[in-house]
Amino acid sequence: MIGDVNLYMNDLDDPHMGEIEIMIAEQKSRGKGLGRESALMMMAFAIENLAIHIFRAKIGEQNGASLSLFRKLGFKEISRSEIFKEVTLELHVTKDKHEELLQIGSFVTHT
Repeated sequence: MIGDVNLYMNDLDDPHMGEIEIMIAEQKSRGKGLGRESALMMMAFAIENLAIHIFRAKIGEQNGASLSLFRKLGFKEISRSEIFKEVTLELHVTKDKHEELLQIGSFVTHT
């Protein structure tokens, strides 16, 4: 196992908001697009099977690779926590983004 991707549906006010996180633990597996592909597959699954309409990611402010990845996926910064030293990003699933995720998420290039 090189890492994991998780989705938490922990917002009691919005059961269709999912908090996504990715960890590529194996140093030699980083920088190969596995995090991006994993995120896209999880997001495609979540919108198709769980009706997720907002994705949230909380990332340590020093984790430039993860911040860059989520921003490239279309996530926007909504807040920063000085106490936890983390950035919160969100992606609202519009109709266009929904279609894009379903199309992209159906392609698996790593096995």
